[in-house]
Amino acid sequence: MDALTKVKLMAVPDTEWIKEATFRQENRYWLDVSGEIALAVLRNLRKTGKTQKDLAELMGCSPQYVSKILKGSENLTLETICKMEQVLQIKLIETPYSHLREVKPSSRPEQ
Repeated sequence: MDALTKVKLMAVPDTEWIKEATFRQENRYWLDVSGEIALAVLRNLRKTGKTQKDLAELMGCSPQYVSKILKGSENLTLETICKMEQVLQIKLIETPYSHLREVKPSSRPEQ
């Protein structure tokens, strides 16, 4: 058996990229929405001069979690989206009855 045949037999096929590509295809819609939310939050932080650390403190979560959110590939819960809307006082998602509620500052006491 020659060296090239040995290498081919020992080589492990890299299928991780296939799994990642399949995941992106199957979850494209919510990944796009997550990315749009991340961009809106980043724009708001820049506009208001807040940092990711400030957002984490306002939301009561870790800076690492905020970083994950702002990468735009986190499967966000409604609770997290609503928290961001409240602490940043912006609208991130629309529902059929969104016009009936207004975004209010968080009721969390100031620290």
